[in-house]
Amino acid sequence: MKKFLLFLFVTTLFVGSLSADNKNSESGLIGEWKFECPSAPYGYTAGSIFVLKKEGKLEGYVKFSDGYKIDLKNIDFSENTFKSGIYVDYEYVGLKATLDGTKMKGTANSPEGDLSFTANKVE
Repeated sequence: MKKFLLFLFVTTLFVGSLSADNKNSESGLIGEWKFECPSAPYGYTAGSIFVLKKEGKLEGYVKFSDGYKIDLKNIDFSENTFKSGIYVDYEYVGLKATLDGTKMKGTANSPEGDLSFTANKVE
């Protein structure tokens, strides 16, 4: 009986720590990220990426410097890697970035080629 209770306690602790790690990772992503993509076409070189969590699901949008807003699609976040996409001028642009604290560095895979971008989290 003691072994069973010990096993149950250790299992509960382990599962709880996995769940907490996942939430902490997502919480690092949630918020506003100011980005720059110098090689992007005019009008798309800077703005903000907003990531929100609604009803347990990640959602978000990109708002460019001129106020143009595009919803993020297919948001995925695991192992400090953010993946998503946006439709720009009817073309799908895949986004992939790695988080390092309050910094994000990634690539936008557009039909014209890969475009590097960086972002800093707004506190």
